[in-house]
Amino acid sequence: MLERIDRHGFMFEMNIYQMLAYEGTRTFLGPWLEMAFRIHSEGTENVPEEGGALLICNRRSILDPLALMNEIDRFIHFVAGQHGRVIPMVKTLYRMTGMVKLSLKDGSRTGKGIDQATQLLKKGEIVGIFPEGIESFMRPDRASRISYFRTGFARVAIEAGVPIIPACVIPYDEVKLPLVSTRSSGGFSGQPGAEEGPHRGTVYRKMLVRIGRPIYLDGYLEAPLTKTAIDTLSGKLRRVVIKLYNGEDLDRFLTGKKPFDVFTDRV
Repeated sequence: MLERIDRHGFMFEMNIYQMLAYEGTRTFLGPWLEMAFRIHSEGTENVPEEGGALLICNRRSILDPLALMNEIDRFIHFVAGQHGRVIPMVKTLYRMTGMVKLSLKDGSRTGKGIDQATQLLKKGEIVGIFPEGIESFMRPDRASRISYFRTGFARVAIEAGVPIIPACVIPYDEVKLPLVSTRSSGGFSGQPGAEEGPHRGTVYRKMLVRIGRPIYLDGYLEAPLTKTAIDTLSGKLRRVVIKLYNGEDLDRFLTGKKPFDVFTDRV
């Protein structure tokens, strides 16, 4: 284990083997990803060099977390639900690189996963969450480009007192993978779309990773933490991600040329 002290005076332990596995994945997969899927990025300078932040992003492909890892220099502790612990290759990768096990339903607490994510954020780490869950990943042919957000991520950010960094992966061309039967993907049981017959994943031929400006939650930190507040914040942040995806209001959400207060402003 590696001890580190961040700029806020927090001392914590980081698993050096996870760091090596993470950097090894970036080093060996990065050039291949850039060549095979022609990854480009905008807004990587919006990721602060230090301090905790919650990174949220849309999700349609297994390539999405790999694209974020490749384009963002800082170590990201990705959150994984049940599905992330079922697929052998994904399970191994997540375990090696510091996965956080967490459910994000209904904005409520779900045990030690919430506590682990909150502590990582308070200690100056970046935690990466895909608030859509697995619905758009399981059913990219039926889901909208950015489907409904689970709201638990908003509670995590408020409890940790950290900004939220909105991001999106924009595919310019998608390739449909072979159909997978419900029986073959039994580990996804209980997930939206998993019981609706065979499903088909997707990968990209070309993609853009767009990372928005950090969104500070000062107004929400000072107000009571209610379900209404969590739902409102989650809805606004989903619309911010949609704007980034569609290339709209980039002067507010990408470049920061216009101010934006998530507590008082409309999206």
